[in-house]
Amino acid sequence: KALRFEQIEKLAHGVARVEEGDGKISFFRFTKEQQDLYKNVCTDFFMKSFSTSGISLEFDTDSENLSLSVLVDKGSSRSFFTHSIFVNGNRIGELSGDIGDNQNVPFDGNFQLGDGMKRVKILFPWSVASSVQSLKLDDNAKVIPVEKKCNLLMLGDSITQGYDAMIPENAYAIKIAELFDAEARNKGIAGEQFFAKLTLEKEDFQPDIITVAYGTNDWRHGTKERFERECKGFFHNLRNSYPDTKIYAITPLWRVDIDNQQQIGERLSCIADLIKQVP
Repeated sequence: KALRFEQIEKLAHGVARVEEGDGKISFFRFTKEQQDLYKNVCTDFFMKSFSTSGISLEFDTDSENLSLSVLVDKGSSRSFFTHSIFVNGNRIGELSGDIGDNQNVPFDGNFQLGDGMKRVKILFPWSVASSVQSLKLDDNAKVIPVEKKCNLLMLGDSITQGYDAMIPENAYAIKIAELFDAEARNKGIAGEQFFAKLTLEKEDFQPDIITVAYGTNDWRHGTKERFERECKGFFHNLRNSYPDTKIYAITPLWRVDIDNQQQIGERLSCIADLIKQVP
């Protein structure tokens, strides 16, 4: 049987919203307002906001078979992608490929899940925007949504989005979410710097923990004045939006040109020092 939109929506994790239209079900990790903000600031960032980083479908079922059909579109500067399929925590297969310069490319796969009740997880790719055309299980199969233990909001650049993990579960954001069994919203955008306007408005999601991982692009492409202004504004807005939430800053550690002094006029380590000084 093919699952209906209402069923699939309940199985989705890591999403700000789920929409149905044009013969597909699309998953969004950013709110409409956040995407509009990027649309007005940077076309590249707007395109990357459609990637399905950290998004998954998770459920308990007694179905022995699963059939998945997706439409894959651009969602980063990379064209390769992988959907990872897990049963009871064990990786049993993948739906992967490369779309090159094409758009809305269909891919499908069939997977044997085994006997009895089991927990199924379909982990979506960070590198593209993947929409479901159909998700089919055995007739009369049970489908029970999975609940998470806590809420996690993850803000950052390409490392948070998932670059350049060949399979999505190798990205650090996925590993942290799984460690905490968290309902995690991944807001990573490759190339992004501290952007204070992104945290001006509180979205309809109450995180228990927030992680912030910017700085390397501020050092590489920005100025010290911009960095200090946007960094302070970012954390100020974030604390106002989530006054009771623990916020952890993940500071830059390394990059290939770490010994150079870029536009900011300082070594990379100065970024970490400046972030730590934010009141």
